[in-house]
Amino acid sequence: MADKRVLIIDNGSYECRVGWSDSKEPDLRFRNVLTKPRKDRKKEAAAQHISEGSSSQTVVEQSAEIQVGNDITNIEAVRAHLKSPFERNVITNWNHQEQIFDYIFTKMGFDGQDKIDHPIILTEALANPNFCRQQMNELLFECYGIPSVSYGIDALYSWKHHQQKQKNISDALIISFGYSTTHVIPVLDGKLQLEHVRRLNVGGYHIITYLFRLMQMKYPVHLNAITISRMEKLVHEHCHIAVDYREELMQWAQMDYYDEHIMKIQLPYNAVTATNAMLTAEQKQEKRRELAHRLLDIKKNREQEKLREDEQQLFVYNKLRQLYEQKKLDKFERALQQQQIGTLEDLDSLIATIKLRIKRVQERAQSAPRPSKQQEKLNKMPKPPEGMSQADWLAELQGKREKILGRKQARQQQRSEQAKRHTHAAQERMRIISSLAKNEKRRKANGEEEDDGFGMNDNDWDVYKRINRYNDDSDSDADNEKLLQFDKILNHYDANTDGNSNVSPQSAAENYQLHFGVENIRVPEVLFQPSMIGCSEAGLAELIAFVLKLFPAAEQQRLVEHVYLTGGCAQFKGLKERLIKELMEMRPFQSKFAIYESDEPTLSAWLGACVHAGEPTFGQTLTTRQDHQEHGKEFFREHTSSNIFYPTPKD
Repeated sequence: MADKRVLIIDNGSYECRVGWSDSKEPDLRFRNVLTKPRKDRKKEAAAQHISEGSSSQTVVEQSAEIQVGNDITNIEAVRAHLKSPFERNVITNWNHQEQIFDYIFTKMGFDGQDKIDHPIILTEALANPNFCRQQMNELLFECYGIPSVSYGIDALYSWKHHQQKQKNISDALIISFGYSTTHVIPVLDGKLQLEHVRRLNVGGYHIITYLFRLMQMKYPVHLNAITISRMEKLVHEHCHIAVDYREELMQWAQMDYYDEHIMKIQLPYNAVTATNAMLTAEQKQEKRRELAHRLLDIKKNREQEKLREDEQQLFVYNKLRQLYEQKKLDKFERALQQQQIGTLEDLDSLIATIKLRIKRVQERAQSAPRPSKQQEKLNKMPKPPEGMSQADWLAELQGKREKILGRKQARQQQRSEQAKRHTHAAQERMRIISSLAKNEKRRKANGEEEDDGFGMNDNDWDVYKRINRYNDDSDSDADNEKLLQFDKILNHYDANTDGNSNVSPQSAAENYQLHFGVENIRVPEVLFQPSMIGCSEAGLAELIAFVLKLFPAAEQQRLVEHVYLTGGCAQFKGLKERLIKELMEMRPFQSKFAIYESDEPTLSAWLGACVHAGEPTFGQTLTTRQDHQEHGKEFFREHTSSNIFYPTPKD
């Protein structure tokens, strides 16, 4: 088995990396997801074979092809239908995992072979349950016929790759950032301290989802433009971890800093073209009519397609009914099961429903076409008076609209002037109020206040008109109604007229921008403050401190002298500096520590597995088919980069 090439599969929950052990980089990298296009069940049911004795040909529609990884051309279009074999970082759906293995072995050149005659190195989750490993062994040995397999932990493989540069280093505190979880893994004398490993249920997925929700709440009018793929790109390329989170938040609160560092993402925006602006009102109305006719044609074509499907389905059900009438009850029962129909009464009900639907479509096609809602809307729209051209009428409406806007602007100006204390309007208002306050009320003989009779005369209420003279907005409702009516008419006859006619195309395009600012530090901060996303767990700094306290002081010092960062989130800028600050706060005064980053955070696990495959003792770490048959389905051979095998207790 030593002369055979070793196939290495880094089976990550976000990305899968596959290649041969003698390669410098993986031959295949893809997102570890799959999707299955939706099928038309009615078309598939109509194509089923009706009876075994029928002279018609059997037509079976092939199931939709499953798309995996790089075969998914537009991942956003099928985002809602994406499936993953993982639940967090543990495989739970083995049908999906088998389909992904089929994709891997096909791309690696094993298509058409009966078995995979090469040893495999496969990464698995830390503390992977025995049941999951049992299912994986069954899949690899019994379905694909592999000769042997070696299981390992991706973080420890990454550490093995790092040890090629750092010789004679056997102690480390590994911080592994995954897509769904983050692990703090202590290693002493080259051995995994499994009982002291701690997990934080926050990873890259939570960071991306948090940014996605923040941008959706910030820009509710651009929900279609805020996609997961765009958010992933922002997280990967523009997010960083703040060394002092509160201090950077205060900087973002300053407008100068905000204007200098804000990143603006321009969304697609189509301004009004010059060709459209030169069209007359009659030409625009004619284009609307053509669009309405085109929509009616599309509707008719859909109805005809639906009619053909119903007729085909009715033919199938009538054939079923004939089997019952011909007393071929066995074939009739089998056909009912194929069509997923319960009883004869259900079949008759389906036939009646389809006949009624076909009848309605045929009657609607023969009857006179009913005017569309758009045509009814056009008929209700006001038209120019007799003897006046449409252009003159629109010009008159435009003039009235400008007058209303002028009045509204003047009232707004008066209200803003009134807010100033030293204007004539404000001084006059305060003089009237103070004069009313100076009038002392007369008192009766018994000491009670006597009514001064204010308000009995209608002229008394003029004082309120004088006070509110500069804040008169009594006709604003009527003006607003007229303004809406004028805008509706002008927009209908002239598409270039709108309520924001003074807005330049450049300022209009600014409304189609996403501002990415404080989010670049707020989003990755969830690693240190999971409470920001409603998670009750401790942050990464507290988790590191907790793990260190599980060891004596001497072993703590050995661990912190080599803190190793690996995984996708280890690529965040500022992560190393932030951890240096956190460790300086938690470690004793003048104690030493060092933090090392992986050169290839996403590839180091695969490269470490290549190192493992080239070791002289690699053959002893392989779990063979004979081991699988003799020691049980959950058995595997341990090594320095693997989990620890704990047999499942027997009842």
